[in-house]
Amino acid sequence: MSGKKMALIATKGTLDMAYPPFILASTAAALDYEVQIFFTFYGLTLLRKDLSA
Repeated sequence: MSGKKMALIATKGTLDMAYPPFILASTAAALDYEVQIFFTFYGLTLLRKDLSA
């Protein structure tokens, strides 16, 4: 582990607001960062399997 870390905040549960934290997190992980995503109350919706509801 290189010691590089990144923290992201997911604040909204809509699909268009899901892309930025997930793309940044996967890119950072590929670059050997330790990544954490904090989901606010409304951001928790992004953890659902079906986002259409």
